[in-house]
Amino acid sequence: MDGSDILRGFPGGGLVTRGRHGRWRRIKTKEERRRERAERRQFLLRRRERFGRGVANLFEIPEDIILNVTRLTIVGNLQMIIENHRGLIEYSPELIRVGAGNGQIVVAGEELAVGSVLTEDLSIMGRFTRISFEEMVEEGLDGEGDAGGGRRPGS
Repeated sequence: MDGSDILRGFPGGGLVTRGRHGRWRRIKTKEERRRERAERRQFLLRRRERFGRGVANLFEIPEDIILNVTRLTIVGNLQMIIENHRGLIEYSPELIRVGAGNGQIVVAGEELAVGSVLTEDLSIMGRFTRISFEEMVEEGLDGEGDAGGGRRPGS
């Protein structure tokens, strides 16, 4: 493609060029391409989740097994087992962050200790004062362009 295939000031705005098949098309900005990729990724995740729920209902098995979601088991106020985690992110005697699906599980407390870390399971012991989930949000999907790392505290 040489420079003669690009026009400026096309009625739709921006640059236009001839595509592979000789048709004129508008050149998308980097931001538009990034947004389209993020929307496509979200669409595929929702479709995979719907399919997993359908399979789980069809075979009458728990959805968390098919969907590979994180499962928390809390024993009193002293022990927690996290299954299907994505790894230990932060650790201190007062705060532990664990990767989970599309976010992080945050455990605050006193005298926190990690009992065991296996590929599937993670055990935390101590006195829990707060357990929360921080959901990871795709930047720019809601039109707000968050520049702060793309994290939003959730449930």
